[in-house]
Amino acid sequence: MLAYEYGSDGRMALREKDLPRAAEGEVTVDVVAAGICGTDLKIARGEHRLFPPGTVRVPGHESVGRIRENRSGRADLEPGTPVAIAPNIACGQCPPCRKDLGPLCEDYTSVGLTFDGGFAEVVRVTARGVAGGNVLPLPPGLDLVTAAMIEPVAAVVRGLRPLRLTPTDTVLVCGAGPIGLTAVVLAKQAGVRKIIVSQTSAARRELARQYGADETIDPRAEDLVERVFELTGGIGAEVVIAATPVHQVFTDAVRAAAKGGRVNFFAGLPSGKGEVTVDANLIHYRELLVTGSTANTAADCAEAMEIVARAPEAFAALITHRVPLREADHAFELATSGEALKVLLEPQT
Repeated sequence: MLAYEYGSDGRMALREKDLPRAAEGEVTVDVVAAGICGTDLKIARGEHRLFPPGTVRVPGHESVGRIRENRSGRADLEPGTPVAIAPNIACGQCPPCRKDLGPLCEDYTSVGLTFDGGFAEVVRVTARGVAGGNVLPLPPGLDLVTAAMIEPVAAVVRGLRPLRLTPTDTVLVCGAGPIGLTAVVLAKQAGVRKIIVSQTSAARRELARQYGADETIDPRAEDLVERVFELTGGIGAEVVIAATPVHQVFTDAVRAAAKGGRVNFFAGLPSGKGEVTVDANLIHYRELLVTGSTANTAADCAEAMEIVARAPEAFAALITHRVPLREADHAFELATSGEALKVLLEPQT
């Protein structure tokens, strides 16, 4: 089969690989679509902690398709069944897992991160993943292409959960890529009072308005923090989401928060370059809650699947490019260009 693989030379390339086969308890999936996200771009740059020098592995953790082989015994996973794959597989027994911190599992495995993923014609899901509910049959009527948004939506669902959005909140989203725009959609669905989006691209600021932002800010043209306080009558934003991997964004996220505000550091910075300057006195005297979030669980993906199924058009619109797997180099160029939102690789075309 054809796969887009990270090689021992630290480069992504198309390669022919043996077709994976399902062992006892496992399934294999014919991949219909696999999304490219910031994590994959970080892998391609050789900056991901789970891809140390010498790693040979197929990335791709936002994958959907149809069951090819089913050796799990599950009747709802018969061949041909359309499914989404929740990539992060937890043991369910360690201390983090017992606290619903599956992405921090002490025996963590993940499709496309610790073993071969969806940038291939066929992907295998381990027995632990199948038993843990990481293979999700799609609800009737939800097409496979739109379902490729389930995993990124799940990541945003997890990031927003501790922020406890309420109708009296002003929400500041820093970054209007697929994650930031998804946060805008979910905040709008939660009925918050006002949504402000900070984004350098004029085209993406316009998209943010189309998705529900009440105000947009170009942080290169005006002071982000000052403008947020102007727009909120001197109060600041009750909720701030740092959804772009820019060091200054994390600093400004804390500064823009209202008293008692909740801040989420969603984006991840490159390995070894994660230090940012944050005014601890602001956290102390404003009694801010600063949270981090990483990845998602199978339960998060199941919740996201319901969200996407209720409003598929909102999430389908984030998919701007669909590229055959054999043109994966071009797909990654699009994903890094800034002109695309969500880029999908399609191995079956």
